[in-house]
Amino acid sequence: MGAFAPKSLIMGIELKSARPMNVTSIDLLPEPLKKVRSQANKQLASLLAGMFDNTDDALFELADKAEDSAERTMYFDSMRAVRIKREAIDKSFTAAFHESFKLFYKSSSAQQPVKGVVTQSSDSLSLMGDDDLEESVAISGMASKVNNLFAGSLQQLIQRMDSLTNNLKVNEINNPLGPHKLSEIFQKACQPLELNIRAKLVVFKLFEKFVLSELEELYSWSNQSLVESGVLPQIKPLRVKKTKAGAALEKTSLDEAGGGEESEEDQKNEVFSLLRDLLANRSRQANVQSDFLPVADSGPVLSPAVLVDMLSAVQHQRDVTNSQRTQQAENIDVREALHHLVDGSGGPQAVGRVDDDSINLVSMLFEYILDDHSLPMPMKALLGRLQIPMLKVALLDKAFFSRGAHPARKLLNELAKAALSWNEPADVERDALFNKVREIVDSVLNEFDNDVGIFAPLLDDFGQFVGAGRRKADLIERRTRDAEEGLGKTQRARIDVGNLINERAAGKSLPNAVVALFREGWANYLFLLYVKQGTECEAWDSAVQVVDDLIWSVDRDASFGRRSELLKMIPFLLQRLREGLSAISFSKNRMRELFSELEGEHMACLRGRDSEENNNVTSEHSADESFSDAADTELQSASVEPAAPVILKTPELKALDAQEADIADVDDNDVEIVDSMAVGAWVEFVKNTGEKSRCKLAAIIRASGKYIFVNRVGIKVAEHTRSSLIEAVKNGAISMLDNALLFDRALESVIGCLREMKD
Repeated sequence: MGAFAPKSLIMGIELKSARPMNVTSIDLLPEPLKKVRSQANKQLASLLAGMFDNTDDALFELADKAEDSAERTMYFDSMRAVRIKREAIDKSFTAAFHESFKLFYKSSSAQQPVKGVVTQSSDSLSLMGDDDLEESVAISGMASKVNNLFAGSLQQLIQRMDSLTNNLKVNEINNPLGPHKLSEIFQKACQPLELNIRAKLVVFKLFEKFVLSELEELYSWSNQSLVESGVLPQIKPLRVKKTKAGAALEKTSLDEAGGGEESEEDQKNEVFSLLRDLLANRSRQANVQSDFLPVADSGPVLSPAVLVDMLSAVQHQRDVTNSQRTQQAENIDVREALHHLVDGSGGPQAVGRVDDDSINLVSMLFEYILDDHSLPMPMKALLGRLQIPMLKVALLDKAFFSRGAHPARKLLNELAKAALSWNEPADVERDALFNKVREIVDSVLNEFDNDVGIFAPLLDDFGQFVGAGRRKADLIERRTRDAEEGLGKTQRARIDVGNLINERAAGKSLPNAVVALFREGWANYLFLLYVKQGTECEAWDSAVQVVDDLIWSVDRDASFGRRSELLKMIPFLLQRLREGLSAISFSKNRMRELFSELEGEHMACLRGRDSEENNNVTSEHSADESFSDAADTELQSASVEPAAPVILKTPELKALDAQEADIADVDDNDVEIVDSMAVGAWVEFVKNTGEKSRCKLAAIIRASGKYIFVNRVGIKVAEHTRSSLIEAVKNGAISMLDNALLFDRALESVIGCLREMKD
């Protein structure tokens, strides 16, 4: 049995069928396939759950980057639709997945063999709508891509599954575990989603990323399970070669290739071979020699198995002599640690070149890890204790360097990922995450000798622990984000409404009744429309027109000579005012009082004024009309408007695109760091006291210009504007944390350093 463990054990989720399965059908399915289907069912459930958990963030990020309100609304609506339909899609996918296995027990008369890919004719394609065609092309493309990616294991699986049925020829298209069939099932399950094609393609891309591209372990496990059940155990793996263009695939039998296992090993260890070449160049340049263990290209050398046993002894010895509570990260000189054991063994005293390269590489990897700023020191100390176990894995399995899904490598990455978000508490010993990481590390040190199978269950165990906390944190973070989005929108609405009324009232002398109507009622009605319907609707335009009409109706200068027009307007104006104020439950008594005052103003406008009144200043707040014609012309040419009465006071709030004035005289690099900061990025803030705090950028609120940061459990811990973040970067009060996979970052760093030495 392989070391594969289903991710469903991590998430604690198992897909349930949308309807009861037919008992006869299940009984007729061959036992080996029942086992494979059951395992695949659990694995797909976990992968789908992970996909949906990431869908919200992906669509939210796209909405946040949208260029206009329509596009933003589309992505937000899509996010809600996926959330609502998630359970239905799960059930539909599961039911169809179970149904796809019926090909193994249906009679040949009921279903004809499928001999290859069924292509659509040009006529059928022409009948499809543009969106349907784009969707179909996307599904076909991602299925083909993943099929090529796992071609070797899939071909073995197809042959083994095909041998279990006499009714149907199993191929790439109808294989129920293949990417083509799974993509088809998912596409049909998503049909109830009424999404814009752009949003739907995003969902399909997420299915490719979080489901299809993660099936390597399932295919490996399925093949191993069928082999153990006696299904075509003699089939040997197929080597998949890429052309220079990287697009075509060529499959040849290993026996026919003549290279046998060595050829496959070379391919599997491509990264290790590259690293060895680079190391050889470094050794030649630096003339590296060991004072403890010599390296031999030939003659008697310590075998990998003996080295692993010796490393196990060193591992256990260090675990006893060193305190497990140490807070200091320590890089281990493996050769020095092995020296005394080798010296007294009576056997070979040298290390083989390949094993020496493995020792060098793991040492360099952990040098990077222990120097990584993104890891807190206590967590770094715990991960540093895994150096010898990881070296043992590298000696036992060279695919450790090239296989991203290797359980030991994944465990190290998951531990580091959890550590990234960890803030050191006052009492480390009582911290749940720290204790869980230490428990996993202790399990590796105490239980791992030479069976790499130990890492898969430990990975599952840690995944369960982290998954439970992550789901709670995601929920809290989503609520925090929604609350901040709502707050930003309401703040922006208040400001925009206030500015609109103030601008229209600029230079006007308004009666107290009109000012009160604006302040107490109509501003709130405009605010309600802004929040619920936005500013691109007929209701908003009508409400803004009421503002203009009301101001005009009490302007005696403007309405003088247009009494008939004013007389017709007043009833409709009052009706619209009454409807709007009633919509916000405005006090009826206060409405009658204000309307009574407004009636007096309207009557005054309708009666008109004698010439003496027309020659007087209209109001103490009116514009000064004593300027000469020349002065008036000069005033107009200078675009100077009379001072506007502040009817509505609004808080100062700047959107992201209005903060440029606050960030003058700063380094372009500081600006670039902040502008490249994406939602989901982890940062570390340093207070004046020296206290450090790690948090994640949960949202960028465009309406208010705020950057919202949350801690590991999703609680808001800080908010900044773009300008304050740039200032923090400038002063060294904030630094970016690299949340890419730790092992991959370390490997890239090692390769980069070795290449620099070569150049």
